[in-house]
Amino acid sequence: MQVLILGAGKVGRELAASLLKRDDQVVLLDNDPAFLQLAEHIDCTKITGDMTDKEILRSAQIETADVVCAVADSDNINIMVTWVATKIFNVPRVLTRLYNPQKKNVFKALGMETISSTDFTVNAFLHAIEDEETVLEHKFFNDTLSYTLLDVPPDMLDSELADLQTSSGQIIIGLRRGNTTHLISENPSLEAGDRIILADLK
Repeated sequence: MQVLILGAGKVGRELAASLLKRDDQVVLLDNDPAFLQLAEHIDCTKITGDMTDKEILRSAQIETADVVCAVADSDNINIMVTWVATKIFNVPRVLTRLYNPQKKNVFKALGMETISSTDFTVNAFLHAIEDEETVLEHKFFNDTLSYTLLDVPPDMLDSELADLQTSSGQIIIGLRRGNTTHLISENPSLEAGDRIILADLK
C-alpha cells in the first residue's frame, strides 16, 4: 500500500515507522524541516514543502497514493489538505487527525473521515465511570473495533492466558490486573480479580 503522510510531528513519525514495518510504501511531507530532521532515522521518502501546494503534493506522489493521512499539528491545515486530497486528487482514502472535537461536524459535513484522540480518551473515561463491559470502541477502516472486559471464570483460575479460547470470534489480547495491563504475549497465569481483554469487529 502507498501511504502519504502529511505532517511529520510525533504522530506522523510514529505512523510512518509503523507502516514501514508492514512493508507499506511511505512518503512523509511537512513544511517544517526540523520535524523531518527528527525523522531522519525513518527509512522513507521525505519531502519539505507546503502541504497545501498542489505541485508539492504531486512531487509527494499523491496522485498514486492509496491512502493520505493528514496529521499536521493544526486542524485548519488538516482540513485544507484533506479537501485538496479528496476533491482535487480523488485519493481513495483520506484519514484526518482532529484536535478540536467541536469541529467534528464541520469535517463530517464535508464528508471527511476523522480520527480524534480526544474522543478516544473521553469515551474510555465515560465507559470506565459507568463500569460498562465495553470499554472502548473506534473505527477500524470500515468496521468498528470493540474492546470488552470479561471477569475470569472461577474454574479458569491458575490457567495461563494463552490457553483460553473463545467461541464467539472474539480475540483475547490480554488482561487487566488492578491498574496494570498484561498482553497475551506475556502469557500470565490467571488470578482472582483479573479481567480478560477481548477485541471484536462489528
